Amino acid sequence: MPIEEYTGITFPAHDTPKDDTVMSALLMAVASCGAIHLRQGGYFSDLEAERLLSEYQGRLSFFTLESSPPLDFVAFVAESQAAQHCLTAEGEVSRMQKILRWSLADRVRNWTFGPFPGPVDALYCHCISLRAACCLLGCPSMLVGESNIVHVASVNPVAALVASAWINQELTIMADGESPFVFPLMVDLPAWHTMHQRHFAGV
Repeated sequence: MPIEEYTGITFPAHDTPKDDTVMSALLMAVASCGAIHLRQGGYFSDLEAERLLSEYQGRLSFFTLESSPPLDFVAFVAESQAAQHCLTAEGEVSRMQKILRWSLADRVRNWTFGPFPGPVDALYCHCISLRAACCLLGCPSMLVGESNIVHVASVNPVAALVASAWINQELTIMADGESPFVFPLMVDLPAWHTMHQRHFAGV
């Protein structure tokens, strides 16, 4: 299986089986990687990380490819921790993003201009399999102009990096080895909810 180089997370290779078990394991790997960085950054304790990962894994136990994908781990943690920290979920996401961005060597930049402009189906029509991949990872993505530039949005920079690597794999194969320019970007929680609805409503 191919590996996203900064997180060390493996994701499905092109044209390999993608069943419930494989996809649940991928989501858990994204969650575990994020939890490690958040724990190291002082966001939560070892016990809190263990509890939240266990609760998230419990949600994943109900996941199937026919059902709606579970909430992204960062959004899940924000919902759980907001009341405890007397913050909004948006405030919790912002706190986590700062830690994750720093710990991932600033590989994922902030996008502060609202939803991406342009038709939401451009990438998914160009490569049909990428709609399911982006939806699974909670990463609305947009083909910009030519077919070799893609913007990938998420509240979770770990998920954005994995989605970017997956998109790069699929588009490189389609272009006979010519790699696209794929830019992973972080967005705030309201923008993410809006983009997720626009890209994946009805999926």
